[in-house]
Amino acid sequence: MENTLHRIKKYLDFKGVTVSAFEKKLNFSNGSFASQLKKNKTIGVDKLEHILIENSDLDANWLLTGKGQMIKKNRSEPLNSEKTTFKENLNSPEELLQKDLETAKATLESQKDMIDLQKDFINKLKEDIQRLNTEIELLKSKE
Repeated sequence: MENTLHRIKKYLDFKGVTVSAFEKKLNFSNGSFASQLKKNKTIGVDKLEHILIENSDLDANWLLTGKGQMIKKNRSEPLNSEKTTFKENLNSPEELLQKDLETAKATLESQKDMIDLQKDFINKLKEDIQRLNTEIELLKSKE
């Protein structure tokens, strides 16, 4: 069963960050996270809080439950957070269109950010494939 530590590792792999670099960035003792991961242990709330603060794009709900998306959507507030009053319903069509345009722009920016993250991840995977193919060729040549 996948736990919080495994999801952290999945996030690190997605970002192309090594476990040791992650430990150094967060000032964890050398090998502490790797050891917890290897032994399938748990992680303290203080460390989880520190991880979420230092990795602001990491979605807390996904990290803790495995539900939702790994990377936060780039939204300043949830869609349903605005309370609508009667007065707000009397906006002119131009104002309504402006709000729609702003929402569309924010959505587009969020999607562009996600595409950029995915492109970076694909490039890292291509580099890994190339490195592995080179290693395979070296091993074959030694046989």
